[in-house]
Amino acid sequence: MGRWEGGGTHTGPAFGDFLVGSLPAATGRKMHFTGTTVLRLKDGKIVEEIGLDDGVTALQQLELLKAA
Repeated sequence: MGRWEGGGTHTGPAFGDFLVGSLPAATGRKMHFTGTTVLRLKDGKIVEEIGLDDGVTALQQLELLKAA
C-alpha cells in the first residue's frame, strides 16, 4: 500500500472525454493531487491494483469543476 503525489502543467493535447467537459490543448494550467494505491502480490508479482486518486481536486485545478 502506498500514498503518492502527482501533478504537472498541462502542455499537451486536448481532452474531450471528461464527463464534466472538455479541456482545450496546452492550457498551461497547473495541478497537484494525491492518491492511494493498494497492490496485491502473488509469488512476488503484482496481480491486482486498486487505487483512488483525488480526481475532484485535479478537475478543479484544470477549471473543469467549480469549487463549492
